[in-house]
Amino acid sequence: MKISAIICSINRPAILHDTVVSIARQRRRPAEILIVTPGEQHVLPETLAMPGVRLVIGPLGLPSQRNAGLDRVNAECDLVAFFDDDIELSESYLEEMAKLFAENPDIRVASGRLLHDGGRSTIITRPQARQMCLDHDAHCLCSKGAANFRRANSAYGCNMIVRHAAARNVRFDEGLPLYAWLEDRDYSHRATKGGHPPVEFPRAIAVHLGARSGRIGGVRMGFSEIINPIYLWNKNRTFPLHYIIVQYWLRCVVGNVLGILTRDSEYDRPGLLRGNLIGFRHLISGSWDPKYIAEI
Repeated sequence: MKISAIICSINRPAILHDTVVSIARQRRRPAEILIVTPGEQHVLPETLAMPGVRLVIGPLGLPSQRNAGLDRVNAECDLVAFFDDDIELSESYLEEMAKLFAENPDIRVASGRLLHDGGRSTIITRPQARQMCLDHDAHCLCSKGAANFRRANSAYGCNMIVRHAAARNVRFDEGLPLYAWLEDRDYSHRATKGGHPPVEFPRAIAVHLGARSGRIGGVRMGFSEIINPIYLWNKNRTFPLHYIIVQYWLRCVVGNVLGILTRDSEYDRPGLLRGNLIGFRHLISGSWDPKYIAEI
């Protein structure tokens, strides 16, 4: 199987470089690594000098950048791997994913298992992430067994693998601007519609550092927590309405309030809560346009 990897990045050249190095260590290396940024200044020269790396200039915003990568990907590739620029991969990650897709031709979208997810918990350093992957590789005999997997509600965009033939014409929704929270869920929902649902493959191991630099501010993120789910519900019923109310709105608001009370230093809880309130006010005004984030 030919694998093309797409990494979108902005303002994090050193973090991006270490991620490309991680991909270069793969036992099964991708045929190409496409780095999509708004400009060459976001990438170190030594990154661009690595074998198989190509630079693609794309408009700012995760969906727009990922679409720009899809437009330039090798048309003959079998799998497209989407990675965040702060991911560390087990050396067997792509090898295991290739085996999963080869043995299960009906699978369209898959994600691996994260030993640690700094995007949803505490930040982890690159050396720590690398050591976790090394420890796993030293003791794992994964490739000896069958490629078992489990059904998932959606793929996780920090490490999402897509069968190119099945999703060749599916694009990310550019109506979700900037960080585009939940774009992975929307994409995997549409890419698997009428077919096999997304899966999580526990033998493909990664660590998500959760680097905070380069992301949108807390207020804008808080706005997206409220508006993006209802926008996707209105568009294609990606989630049930009650799921949005409980799993997104209530959890985000309560989590941000508790974060303020406990003085959580990992996230900008006051900014997130303010963004939640702006989102509800926008919703009450009769609109649920994610692009309003540009006016905040």
